[in-house]
Amino acid sequence: MVIEDGQIKGSFKGFYNMDTFFEFHSGGKWRQKEYKYYYHYAYMPRAKIVDRNGRYYLEVDGMNDCVEVVRIR
Repeated sequence: MVIEDGQIKGSFKGFYNMDTFFEFHSGGKWRQKEYKYYYHYAYMPRAKIVDRNGRYYLEVDGMNDCVEVVRIR
């Protein structure tokens, strides 16, 4: 189930660590919940948050991988 769908604000540089934040233009803000490093640069990429059995994952267009996230606001 898709929780949020839209564009990430500004420059996206991939997944880093549990201090990495992702903000959508709609106002949703998410923090990476697991350590996973995957560099991918994109400016304002389309992305979505998907609920899989109570866990939220960020999927970004152009990437083959996703990362678990937690909602900040």
